[in-house]
Amino acid sequence: MKTKLLLFCAIISSCVMTMAQEIKMRPIGLAEIVVSYELDQLCDYPNQYRAEDWRETGTLILEIGNGIAHSYVVEEHNTMIKQFTIFHQKNRWHLEPNLHALLGETFMGYPDKGALTQIVNLDAAGVFQYTEAQPKISWKLMPERKDILGYNCQRATCSFRGREYEAWFTPDVPLGYGPWKFQGLPGLILEIADTKNEYHFTAKGIEKPKQEKQMMIFDEEIRTIKRTRALKMEAMAHKDHGLFAADYGIRFTLEGSEHDAMPYYPIEKK
Repeated sequence: MKTKLLLFCAIISSCVMTMAQEIKMRPIGLAEIVVSYELDQLCDYPNQYRAEDWRETGTLILEIGNGIAHSYVVEEHNTMIKQFTIFHQKNRWHLEPNLHALLGETFMGYPDKGALTQIVNLDAAGVFQYTEAQPKISWKLMPERKDILGYNCQRATCSFRGREYEAWFTPDVPLGYGPWKFQGLPGLILEIADTKNEYHFTAKGIEKPKQEKQMMIFDEEIRTIKRTRALKMEAMAHKDHGLFAADYGIRFTLEGSEHDAMPYYPIEKK
């Protein structure tokens, strides 16, 4: 039996919309399918009790419409809304050191067919966006099969921006999308992880909205940046978060360790 989107995701979405009333957003298309994933990832900041295996889970939502898709991590989305709210209050950008590398908000097929728009939260530096051509991922289809949420899935592998991945997609849902920037398979990706298991996405529910559901994008003044520059800035923040914050007029202390370099596991290594 094919699983419906979990109730807690609907509750989270309701909370997000309540917070979003304080900032401007605009619709970009109707969502015809909504997929909920659990994102399990390795954290950057070391934990004294489980230093080699410290992980955190979140919820990623994938909304798919006609030639367009929107992917975002709910927890990151809420933090980005908080950033815009604080900026409106003339308090500059907010400093909230992240426990792990961020994925940002991904818009496939926007603003035009074949384009990808990415919105990223660079902490004290603020929120930025960049547009790139929708990546062409060279997938290798494998013979293995398994069941996920009642769907018959096939295994596929690829190399993408410095990481090797194993994915499971279902031809039963012939939509070539997946979480984050993953796309291009002859079916919906229901599970994908890199071979080091630092990022692991697992579908928990799929539904067709019973009522009209708009995909929304921030309608705020967002500065543009190059993708490579955004990656360098996030790496700089992990190398010395205290200095990174000071560059943007924010004083940051962490019991004397604010200048210590932290491990960094970006999803894009290049």
